[in-house]
Amino acid sequence: MTTLNDRVECKELLAKQMPVEEAVKFIKDRNTLAISGFTKSGEPKDFLPALAKHFAATSTDTRIGLFSGASLSEEVENPIAPFIGKRGPYMSSSASRKLIHAGKMDFTDVHLSQFARNLIYGFYGEIDAAVVEVSRIRPDGSLVLSSSVGISAEALHKAKKIILEVNTAIPDYTGFHDITLPAVHPKVGWPIPITNVSDRVGTPYVEIDKSKVVAIIESKKPDYPVPFKATSEMDTRIAENVVDFLMQCRSWLNWGKRLPPIQSGVGNVANAIVGELYKSPFQKIRFWTEVFQDGMMKYVEDDDKFDCASSTAVSFSAAARQEFDRLFTRCRDKIVLRPMWVSNCAEVIARLFVIAMNTPIEVDIYGHVNSTHIDGSKVVNGLGGSGDFFRNAYVSIVHTPSIRKLKDGRTVSCVMPYVRHIDHTEHDIKCVVTEQGYALNTSIRSARHRAEDIIAKCAHPHFRPCLREYLKIAGSGDEPRPTNMDTLQGWWKDYDAACRQFTGPSPTE
Repeated sequence: MTTLNDRVECKELLAKQMPVEEAVKFIKDRNTLAISGFTKSGEPKDFLPALAKHFAATSTDTRIGLFSGASLSEEVENPIAPFIGKRGPYMSSSASRKLIHAGKMDFTDVHLSQFARNLIYGFYGEIDAAVVEVSRIRPDGSLVLSSSVGISAEALHKAKKIILEVNTAIPDYTGFHDITLPAVHPKVGWPIPITNVSDRVGTPYVEIDKSKVVAIIESKKPDYPVPFKATSEMDTRIAENVVDFLMQCRSWLNWGKRLPPIQSGVGNVANAIVGELYKSPFQKIRFWTEVFQDGMMKYVEDDDKFDCASSTAVSFSAAARQEFDRLFTRCRDKIVLRPMWVSNCAEVIARLFVIAMNTPIEVDIYGHVNSTHIDGSKVVNGLGGSGDFFRNAYVSIVHTPSIRKLKDGRTVSCVMPYVRHIDHTEHDIKCVVTEQGYALNTSIRSARHRAEDIIAKCAHPHFRPCLREYLKIAGSGDEPRPTNMDTLQGWWKDYDAACRQFTGPSPTE
């Protein structure tokens, strides 16, 4: 069994080992914490719940700022949520969501490529403490991170104090990472010299100022598993349509058998697409993405099908985690883990001709996309990296079911006349895909013609008459909307009736 002595090779830092109950006392009211963690991987799994317990026992008025790379697990974020005054740049916690809606937590949604740089530039103020999970501390005090990078390197560089959570229950990730920090003005940033997915430009460890380390704690908790659902028939149909579009691009854009690098968002539809892509004629597939997840594991042992991958985290269900552990050495040879300012860098995404694919909440008939807010105001999660990839991708694909079922029993259309919160404009989207088909936005034509295409090819048949009626009453203009409010309210009543009258099968929200 691996011990803390095995993983902490720097004796100077090993001497700072203490119980987590003591380490949490270094965090004070109104402190700002920058932590490790990206899509429920590599987060400080012992420290944050212990900090919540400490605050609950001392002062319920305590508030901190909490910055992470992306989402944390419910087990880690929910206990500390009542004590968070400000949160960024991404979250998917049910407890944080309720506090944000109640106006009790400030949440700022930021493009992930920008957040890490803004952090190190100083836009978010001073960072009082960095709390980072590591898998090894080297003899010179430099750190080998664990299953994610996110903003860990920037947090360690910027923070006044450092608390390290050494996880002895996970493998030693030495060799996975490629760490580099962004330049800070007035120093001129160098062009990131990445021309292939597997290129490395930094170091496999993070160098730190050892004098800032105030505590070392041990964790024996592996990453919490991501609860993926079984692939549904609708997921499969969406995946088939995405791959059909990519096959069309193969001849249209002269790709041959070598597909450009793929970015795939997180979730069931994304996993279904990666699985369908595995069955396609494309060979030596490369992933330039944010998260290496379940659907990608089947590629690892297939040298004909898989070349390499770059991401900022590995995040799995329990079953896929077992496969990852079994193939750990092979994965280390095939996967590079980078800071998210590099994985989501516009310069590199454009240079590598990345194909971006992400699932939103809804799209509209003109091609605008809402990825974050139900009904325009109820935040579900952050924007994440979808904006970084959509804006700079060679081919940008937004994929969603055409309908979803709400808890009140209604079935609503995911193709709407207009989205009430715009995360991505039509300028950034080249293809809209649902289980019904796909519509392209690659040629020069009017928004009305684009709308007619999306309605005909992507909307559910039950809602097509309603959407065509909206386009009819919208009047003239480039992206027309009705100017008569009575007419618009009448349309919404007809739409609501159509939602209640839906009788076909539909997914659950």
